[in-house]
Amino acid sequence: MSICLTISKIDWAITKDVFTIIGTISAIVIGAIGLTTWRRQLKGTSEYEVAKKAILLTYEIEQAIQGVRNPMLHLPKDEVESGRRLEAEQQIYADRFVILENKWAELQTIKLESKVIWDNAAAESFNEIRDIIGKLRGGIWLHFWMKGAYAGPGATVDNSAERRIENDKIVYYTSEDDEFTLKIKHAVEHVENFFKDKVRSK
Repeated sequence: MSICLTISKIDWAITKDVFTIIGTISAIVIGAIGLTTWRRQLKGTSEYEVAKKAILLTYEIEQAIQGVRNPMLHLPKDEVESGRRLEAEQQIYADRFVILENKWAELQTIKLESKVIWDNAAAESFNEIRDIIGKLRGGIWLHFWMKGAYAGPGATVDNSAERRIENDKIVYYTSEDDEFTLKIKHAVEHVENFFKDKVRSK
């Protein structure tokens, strides 16, 4: 009997409001925890994707660089027969460089994203790759300069055997252990060393 009287004295409206408030606060707390977790996961996923793309594009650039250096040239027969061998060779290298430059342009976006996430050290990890591309571009320019492609009538071109041999080390891929290939590998490793832990930690 006393239990019934006690229950009947409870103000159910107030009790309902209290439980509503408690429920609302609980929902807000749970939502905040969930949002924080989601943001953390999203940040981790974003960093992982940037690191993975940085390494992948660096590998693709490495392949594109070696593609430019491929000593095999398939010159069109009609160009050779018409005396345009040099122009045909230049076109082959130009086409190869387009592939490399497109990959480098893709990497620039990743470079900026990585700088936002990890500061200057991330962006600087690509500097050796940039320098390798610059040296290759210069080497190919010199390759054709020594063949007289850019020299005007009567111009003297220094195309000594020693100079050609040194430049050919840049222009032509000869083995996995050739001097320029080792420099390329070192540049790639610089990128790998910065990003690999960020991929593995995912």
